[in-house]
Amino acid sequence: MITDKIPSRAIKMPLTGTDKASVISELVRHLCDVYSLDSFGEILDGVLEREEMMSTGVGHGLAIPHAKIDGISSPKIVGGISPAGIEFEAIDERPARIFFLVVSPKCESCEHVKILSELSRIMNNPDVRDKVTSAEDGTAVIEVLRNHER
Repeated sequence: MITDKIPSRAIKMPLTGTDKASVISELVRHLCDVYSLDSFGEILDGVLEREEMMSTGVGHGLAIPHAKIDGISSPKIVGGISPAGIEFEAIDERPARIFFLVVSPKCESCEHVKILSELSRIMNNPDVRDKVTSAEDGTAVIEVLRNHER
């Protein structure tokens, strides 16, 4: 289950970044803080490199930046909410308000894809997106996700 991999303190509300690069950097910094990782530069470079290949703005106000990185032992997930929205080169050209950053070990392709797929499936529901953006805190966001997991 995805929510088993996301501690409530992993949801940052609100995000303060005002553009794509600053939001990604903020999420990577948050990931390093939450999981006590000392590889900020490597993770940031990996996420930005992946983002250059194709935007992870999936539409409907959601972005799921992600990367596979050497030196981490298991998938790590953080999230954030930007009330104002951030231009993220999304498929539907709408700003992203909900963000999940997923970083996995390079050797874990299957788990990485499962996490991305499950997040996308859950967040495809407009009711879930509304509840997430109106949640009071990270605990409430995790609860919304938990209620929609398979």
